[in-house]
Amino acid sequence: MIRYYIEKENIEKRWDDFIKSNPRANAFQNSLFHDFYKATTEFRPYYCIAEDNRTKKIIGGFLFVIQRKGKYFPENLFLRSLLIGGPLIPSKGEKVLDGLLKTYNDFIKNKVIYSEIRNLYSWSHHVDVFLKNGFKYEAHLNYQISMAKEDVFETFSKSKKRQIKVAQRNGVQIVENPDLNQIHDFYKILRRLYRKRINKPLPDWSFFKGFQENIVEKEAGKYLLVQYNDQIIGGIMLPFFKNKVVYEWYVAGLDRDFKKAYPSIMATWAGIKYAKDHGYTSFDFMGAGVPSQAYGVREFKSKFSGQLLNFGRFTNSHFWLIHLILKLFIKLTAKNK
Repeated sequence: MIRYYIEKENIEKRWDDFIKSNPRANAFQNSLFHDFYKATTEFRPYYCIAEDNRTKKIIGGFLFVIQRKGKYFPENLFLRSLLIGGPLIPSKGEKVLDGLLKTYNDFIKNKVIYSEIRNLYSWSHHVDVFLKNGFKYEAHLNYQISMAKEDVFETFSKSKKRQIKVAQRNGVQIVENPDLNQIHDFYKILRRLYRKRINKPLPDWSFFKGFQENIVEKEAGKYLLVQYNDQIIGGIMLPFFKNKVVYEWYVAGLDRDFKKAYPSIMATWAGIKYAKDHGYTSFDFMGAGVPSQAYGVREFKSKFSGQLLNFGRFTNSHFWLIHLILKLFIKLTAKNK
């Protein structure tokens, strides 16, 4: 018999012992992320667990968060649930996946407007399980770069290689161990970018400060910042997973203010180089938009010669009319980079 339940507290060792052997495990399902989210003001973390009743061993589950998203609506009208990476299940785990999703839906349905699962792996063999539990599949692209290539830099487009060389000649440097003040400078660049150009919600400072204190200081992630003439002009926020994957979670640069320093390009290159130099197997760009829509970010990422993937996302509208209105609002106000 399998017991399914929601766990609010961090179960750390039991959970990490489980994910060690799961092929779909990723940085965002690490128990460190429970403590990280808990330290922020906008996120509340939970586990959804499948447990063997006899042995009490975890056989499936996932870490998810309830997020306060957006500043234009009352809090209870703009809560979403976010699961990055997808559920972790055993091989031939269709029954476990079904039980987890049912348990999750029972818990979440009156608490948030919608749920979103951002896949880092293909669920092509289990789409029907998600569909029957109320989730809708949406195509969503991503790029991944394999670190098996001997010289990753040489695979970049000619323009990107030239821009990186120009920035280096102009004295741009990478700060590998920034202090909290420098990280806050990077956060201000991100905030400016999201307000003026992207126009999408950005987590507050507690999120980025918490990443430093709960992820970076435990060697499960890193900030790499771009510095020019003693000023922070860009950066990248990188979660890691084991020696496998480095993820680009947030990246930004003052590209219009420092055109010959190419801060966004240098930040991205710093992340890719870090993955290569430290023996990781791949660099994950964490999203490249919807295939049917033009997207400047996708064009930017394509110049680094990664593999184009389409693992998609699953969404579940728990209050479909409010969700529809929110999607229309975001679509009208959002801008491409």
